[in-house]
Amino acid sequence: MKKMLIVLLILSGIIISGCVSNPFKQVPVVMVNITFAENAQGIAEVKNYTLTQGTVIYLNRPRKEVADSFPAIGARTIIPKYSIIGPWEMVTYHGSGTYSFNIGFDEKHYPVTNDTVHVSIIVVNAKGQWIGNLEKIIKWK
Repeated sequence: MKKMLIVLLILSGIIISGCVSNPFKQVPVVMVNITFAENAQGIAEVKNYTLTQGTVIYLNRPRKEVADSFPAIGARTIIPKYSIIGPWEMVTYHGSGTYSFNIGFDEKHYPVTNDTVHVSIIVVNAKGQWIGNLEKIIKWK
């Protein structure tokens, strides 16, 4: 059993090191804190939000591209200068309230100082219909 564990650890190390140069390196994210309030027509209106630049270790980067279920909040980044579109980050939407999550970037190109980053957040209902959104442009620092 002990030998099996050692072999598994060695194989895991080889796999991780072969796929990622450093799985513990810091990668940039946009940290989102957003409050939605649904109106009588079922539209999710943004009442308050903050978009903060931050970092997480590579292994904890956002990468949930498919919603577990609908309704959901979908968010992604775009770096227009390079036409680089980041992966969608999906969060289950439970109606009016505050949601906090991170949005990542395409791994081929992370933003650098003074890059323009377009942040797109949408809310879809149980039928997958668009019921709310927020579009913002931030200057990367």
